[in-house]
Amino acid sequence: MSEAAITTAIITIACVICAVMLISAIYPAMHRATSSVITTSAKLGERIETSVEIIAEANETSYEYVWVKNTGSSQLAPSDIERSDIFFGETGNFQRLSYDADLAPAPCWNYSIENDNNGNGRWDTGETVKITINCSSNIGSGDYYFKIVLYNGVSDEDTFSI
Repeated sequence: MSEAAITTAIITIACVICAVMLISAIYPAMHRATSSVITTSAKLGERIETSVEIIAEANETSYEYVWVKNTGSSQLAPSDIERSDIFFGETGNFQRLSYDADLAPAPCWNYSIENDNNGNGRWDTGETVKITINCSSNIGSGDYYFKIVLYNGVSDEDTFSI
């Protein structure tokens, strides 16, 4: 009878050890998967709330001006705007421009919030940003391409003629 009790005890201990090992192997993987889903969901929600629309373009010698309205429900901090990618140039011959607050050296771009309704320095819903592009030479007549890609991948583009 004591042999049966010892055998049962050994089998029980082995089962407990196997269960602990299984949980130790599965729990971290489940935690990583849950973490990834939460992060992806947050980023997707942020993209859904972000939207911009190019509303006008104008030029003056070697400067191009583009007005872009925040039509989404989220606000963008100055660092978010500065991390945007700006593409500009003649259709079929455009390039990515670097951000530079002083507009030098050309070609580069900077921005100003035209109607900062609450004075917080952030690009809020309904506010318009004026993007100034300093080209390396005078802008001639022709068809031009402009695209803005925000830090989170939301974008708008336009083709226009001068």
